[in-house]
Amino acid sequence: MRSRRTTLAVLVVTLLLLLSTAAGAASQDPRLASLTITNTRDHLLLYTELEGAFVEKVETAVQSGVETTVSYYIDIFEQKRFWFDKRIASIRAEHRVKFDAMKKVYTITRSWAEPESLTTESYEEAKQVMSRLEGLRAAALTDLTRGEAYQIRARARLEEFTLPVYLKFIGLFADLDAFETDWRRAAFVY
Repeated sequence: MRSRRTTLAVLVVTLLLLLSTAAGAASQDPRLASLTITNTRDHLLLYTELEGAFVEKVETAVQSGVETTVSYYIDIFEQKRFWFDKRIASIRAEHRVKFDAMKKVYTITRSWAEPESLTTESYEEAKQVMSRLEGLRAAALTDLTRGEAYQIRARARLEEFTLPVYLKFIGLFADLDAFETDWRRAAFVY
């Protein structure tokens, strides 16, 4: 009787530990934390923030001078009730970061923003710029119809690294995988 209780207690504790470990691992996956839509007089603007992307291996790669690219994919659909949704726009926005070890600066290139290129000496600031889309022109308002329902889908992807030859032989980044977040959705009526 006593051994059954002990066995049951050990089983329950083990199960709880496994579940808490799995939940902790899942919460560290990269994700788009927010998706905000607003507009100017002429354009639909998108704001989003990527969380959990710059793990230790990515930081090591960036600090080693490996150019790292985060791509954001945005799709806008007009929602139809009894038919397939109509795609209004499909956008790919890229953020690239490269560390110059001689100058000790990070250069961030954003394919969609003005100015396109920024430099900073702080890794934290570079990481923050890489993780945010702020005011991306997602569509012209002339492409939207007043009173219609729309949906924006967004996701982010860390692209495969192109390693320099000397790093390929070291094998330091052999198990560094690209990631892709789940789609984040937001619906709105224009």
